[in-house]
Amino acid sequence: MSLTKSDRLRVPGANLYYQVRGSGPLLLILQGGDGDAGGSDSLANHLVDHYTVVTYDRRGLSRSTLDEPFEPPRLETHSDDAHRLLAALTAEPVFVFGASIGALIGLDLVARHPEQVRTLVAHEPPAPELLPDAERAHIVRAQEEMEETYRREGLAAAMKKGMATSGLNFDDREPEVVLPQPSLSFIR
Repeated sequence: MSLTKSDRLRVPGANLYYQVRGSGPLLLILQGGDGDAGGSDSLANHLVDHYTVVTYDRRGLSRSTLDEPFEPPRLETHSDDAHRLLAALTAEPVFVFGASIGALIGLDLVARHPEQVRTLVAHEPPAPELLPDAERAHIVRAQEEMEETYRREGLAAAMKKGMATSGLNFDDREPEVVLPQPSLSFIR
């Protein structure tokens, strides 16, 4: 396993924490869920022999601090942060992998800063507005039910409900897979 180096990058309104590990062409992983740099450790550790893997905590989450009280950032703010992080690390186009909201951030990044992205893999971007009406209504209802489950029963129950809605079994994984723990800042 390669050594992980961490640092911080000052961006307008925030101080971003990021990690760099491995060697080879740069690969930025845009984490879904709670947006913590450590949430992609298992994936990153499999890639470090072939890529320089960069992960970061999205603004206001985990170790990335805000200058002002928290206001939910816009998608463009997140992709601006990714743009600034890439600009600080390299002048070359990079590989980008984004999951869930990270996929949406990646899509916005490539739309507004195509010169920075060599290849984007956008895994399961949550974009129900692109679905036909009946499917969109089903997804919106499922999202509302998941949010209600979160309020009543907590994060684990909501995650299980979300995975079931996606046709996944929360417990269906290889025994050696360790699930990342959500950061405390996400659970507030």
